[in-house]
Amino acid sequence: MNTRRFYIAYLQIFLAGICLSRAFAQEKLSAYPAVIHIHSTISQADYPPRRIVSLAREQGVRILIFTDSFIRRWEYGLPLVPNIFKFSAEEGSIARYGIKRYLNDFKKIKDEFPGMLILEGAEVAPFYWWSGSLFKKNLSLNDWSRHLLVVGLKKERDYLRLPVAGNRYFFPRFKDIPFFLAAGILIIPGAFLLRKRQKKGLGFLICAAGILFLLNNIPFLASRYSPYQGRKQYLPYQDLINYAAERGGLVFWAHPYVTEEVSWGKYAKTVNFSTLKYPEALLLTEGYTGFGVGANRDLLLAQEEWDDALNSYCEGRRRQPAWVIAEADYRTGGRIDSIQNMIFLSAFKEESVYEALRAGRLYIRYYSENKCDISLDDFHIADSSGGSAFIAGEITMRSMPRLFIRGTAKLNSPEELRVEVIRNGRGIKEITLAAPQAFDLEFEDDVPETGRINYYRLNFFIGKTLVLATNPIFVRIKDG
Repeated sequence: MNTRRFYIAYLQIFLAGICLSRAFAQEKLSAYPAVIHIHSTISQADYPPRRIVSLAREQGVRILIFTDSFIRRWEYGLPLVPNIFKFSAEEGSIARYGIKRYLNDFKKIKDEFPGMLILEGAEVAPFYWWSGSLFKKNLSLNDWSRHLLVVGLKKERDYLRLPVAGNRYFFPRFKDIPFFLAAGILIIPGAFLLRKRQKKGLGFLICAAGILFLLNNIPFLASRYSPYQGRKQYLPYQDLINYAAERGGLVFWAHPYVTEEVSWGKYAKTVNFSTLKYPEALLLTEGYTGFGVGANRDLLLAQEEWDDALNSYCEGRRRQPAWVIAEADYRTGGRIDSIQNMIFLSAFKEESVYEALRAGRLYIRYYSENKCDISLDDFHIADSSGGSAFIAGEITMRSMPRLFIRGTAKLNSPEELRVEVIRNGRGIKEITLAAPQAFDLEFEDDVPETGRINYYRLNFFIGKTLVLATNPIFVRIKDG
C-alpha cells in the first residue's frame, strides 16, 4: 500500500514537473526586434550592408534579414530564336554582384557585429511574361513585381539554381537532355546530307537550324516557363516555393497588396511594367512559410485572404498555416525600425531565428517613438486544466478557451487603444483602452465552434490605424 502511494506521489510530482517545465520553457522565450526585407547598395539601395547594420544597432534593432534582389534582368527576344537575338536590360542584383561574393561578405559582417544576428536571403521574381508589341509601342512586361522572399539557403549552388526568370547556367542537367536530342535530330541528318553534292544546300539549312536551336538554349534557363507564352498563373511561383522548401529555406510572399504601373525606356517610354496586387497568392499556392505586410495593412483585417488561408488550414484543406511577417522593404536612409517583427527566441542565435520564423512565433508592430510604442508581453490561451498555448501554438481542450493579453502602451492623450479579437476570420470582441500605460486583459470565449480547429488572433488599432497584429493561436474544442 505504501509502495502504491509512493508511486502515485511520484507520478504526481513527475506530471507537475512536466507542467512547470512547459511553463518555464515558455517564460524562457525572449522577444527581440527584427527588421525583415532590407535592400543594400548591392541591389540599388542607398546604403551598403555595414552602414545599415550600424544604423540598426544604434536604433536598438538586434536582428536583420537582408533580402537584396536576386536578379534584375529583362530580355525581349525575336521570334524563333529569342535567346540569340534580343534586347536586354539589367540592374544591380545579387547575381550581378556575385553570389559567392555576396555570401562571403555577410560572413565577414557577422564576425564584425557579434552582438547582432544578421541573416542573408534574396527577393526573387520567379516569372514575368510579355504582352503587346514593341512596334506598336504597347509592349508590357507583366508580373515582374510579383515577388517572394527566400531566406535560409546556405549553399552557393542553391542560389545558382533558383528557378527564377533570367537565371541561367552552362552545365547541363538531366532535364536539359531533350534539347541535345532535338538538336541532334536536326544536325545529324543535316551533316549526312552535306556529303551529297545535290543536297548540300538542304543539309546546310538543316544543320544551321539544329545549331541555332542549340545555341538558343545555351546557357540553359533555370525556369521551365517561357516569358513569351503568356500568363502561367501560379505555376512558376509554386516551383520556386517547392525548390526552396526542399533545401530547408523559408519562403514569404512579398507585398501582395502592392500594384505597380510604370513605364520605362531610355529615349521613350517603350515598355510598360504592370503588376496588379496578388493577395489570392495566399490561397493558390502551397508550402510557403508566410507573407509580408508593409505600409498597406489590408490583409491583416478580418475576413481578408489571410483569414481564408487560415480557415483552409483549420478545415484540413491546407497542410500548414500562413504566418504574417512585417516587411520593411528598406531602401533609403532614415529610420530602419518603424516596421518591426517582435520574434520570440529560445536563444539568441541564428538557428533560433529560423526556427521562430518557421513556427510563426512573432507579432508585428508599427513603431513610432513619438506617437506610439506598444509592446505585447503575453498572448496565450488556457483551459481550466492548466494547459496553454502561446502565439502560433496549438492546444486541444474540453473547456472553454480563456484568452490572456498583457502588454504596455505609450500613447499621447486623448488617443485610445482598441484591441480586436478575431476568431476564425470574424471579430468577436473589441476592447477599448483610454491612453493606457499597461494592459492586462482576460476573458473567456463561451461560444467557440466545436468539431473543428478554431484560431484566435489580435489586431491593435489607434483610431483607424492598425499598429500591431499577432499570428494566430489554434484551439480544438473536444466534445464532452
